[in-house]
Amino acid sequence: MTAVSTKGHTVVGKDELIHQVAARAGMNLKETSKVIESFTDVVREAIAQGHEVRLMGFGTWELRDVASRKVKSIRGGKQITIPARKRVGFSVGAVLSQAADPTKVSTRKPAKTSTVHATKH
Repeated sequence: MTAVSTKGHTVVGKDELIHQVAARAGMNLKETSKVIESFTDVVREAIAQGHEVRLMGFGTWELRDVASRKVKSIRGGKQITIPARKRVGFSVGAVLSQAADPTKVSTRKPAKTSTVHATKH
């Protein structure tokens, strides 16, 4: 994977993402670029309408309310109020979370399996 290194960590940019997805999906770059653009458009439009976008295992995008708060201005040191606003939040799903820490063991309990016992009559 070719990626740009900035500030001590590697960044996979949009062009690299398109190349990697195209290679794995067996698609050409133009088609893949269109798919990535469409995906980001759909997510952006859904969030703008107040909807939640969830990719099971990967994560969830949603609008979150941020309360107004008072902070000290960096210019002059006066107290200023930053108004309440909405922002986009992302909650990491289990699969993506495990990618960050492969040693993390799932806390989910395995599904109960029923056993059928044959009886003779």
